[in-house]
Amino acid sequence: MIRIGIIGMGYRGTIHFKNLLLREDVIVMAIVDPHYNEEEIKRWCNEKGKAVPALYSSQKGYHEMMSVHDIDGVILSVPWDLFTPILLELLPYPCYIGVEASSIDKIEDIERLQKSYQAHNSEVMILENACYHRDVMAVFQMVGKGLFGELVHLRGGYEHDLRKVKFDEKFCFGPNAKHEARWRTAHSLQRNGDLYPSHGIGPIAYILDINRGNRFVSISSFASKSRGLGNYLKRHKGVDHLDAKLPWKLGDVITSTLTTQRGETIILTHNTNTSRPYSLGFRVQGTDGIWIQENGNHLHIESLGESVDWMENPDQILRQHDAVCWKRYHKEAAKTVRHDMDFFVLNDFLLAVDSKTSPKFDIYDLLSWMAISPLSEESIKQGGLPIPFPDFTNEQWRSRESFYKE
Repeated sequence: MIRIGIIGMGYRGTIHFKNLLLREDVIVMAIVDPHYNEEEIKRWCNEKGKAVPALYSSQKGYHEMMSVHDIDGVILSVPWDLFTPILLELLPYPCYIGVEASSIDKIEDIERLQKSYQAHNSEVMILENACYHRDVMAVFQMVGKGLFGELVHLRGGYEHDLRKVKFDEKFCFGPNAKHEARWRTAHSLQRNGDLYPSHGIGPIAYILDINRGNRFVSISSFASKSRGLGNYLKRHKGVDHLDAKLPWKLGDVITSTLTTQRGETIILTHNTNTSRPYSLGFRVQGTDGIWIQENGNHLHIESLGESVDWMENPDQILRQHDAVCWKRYHKEAAKTVRHDMDFFVLNDFLLAVDSKTSPKFDIYDLLSWMAISPLSEESIKQGGLPIPFPDFTNEQWRSRESFYKE
């Protein structure tokens, strides 16, 4: 039985908890969250016939959790400002740490995490579910088979209208607001860069074998003007309301160009303040084909047809190249609480914990993906100047085993 502790019972932490309750090989030993809902937790456990975990409400209850319980793995899903300090305090414990997607605003904090990890025996996996999206994993298979030829350019990002997340139902934000509006919105006032890069860069890094024979070399970022949040508050609270006059710092659209050691270019987009449908905007361009995911899949593979037009059956072709895990477990994945891909990212974490092997997406992936935030902010401050990208692997990227050898 795999013994799991959970730190943070917000939106993503709750999803992980509910999905863990569906498994017969896991017991949730403890939950740490100052705002946990005991009645809801008991109800969810009773519905699944599972024992209620120990509950800790103190801000640093995770120390007590780790000292009282034999924990094999921890899932960390907390507000961005708490992420780095808590992870730093967890790294000395000899356990596996599954880290939900987050944001780091200082390159110095990333370097502190790197040094702490290298000084201790814990294992860290970034739980980026977009890497397990069915279409992403199918494209990965197709790239590995050479159907796209040599890769030259990729795109992705996080384009998600978060105005109803950054403000609660009363259009409030800050410590007295509800849900993520308590903490997330302040970053849009104080920062200007790609604040949440992992949904876009994770799958791209996976396909490009970043930190495994390839690496990011530089990043150059630009920000548009900031209008979305101010206009939203003017419309709902009035043009004379103090909140409507706030100087929002985050540009509505952040665009970053990254270069790699192997010569590919990447365009990454962050857009969370404007009215638009959700999209991660993926594009994989090779010498012999292209995949675009925007309002559905669009596919052209030169070797599969003479026409230069888009293929008429892209989804059918992608299904022919499904990853083994999707072929084997798609029925189990359909039972998950939210996205099917949540089953696969959690399953890979638990497999690593149970087998005591290195996780698929490890600390070096986390550091590289999270570094995009502070590096993009620095580039924007310098007018889009290209910023050299640090090598957090200390040259290990040259010899680490390729994702394509799985």
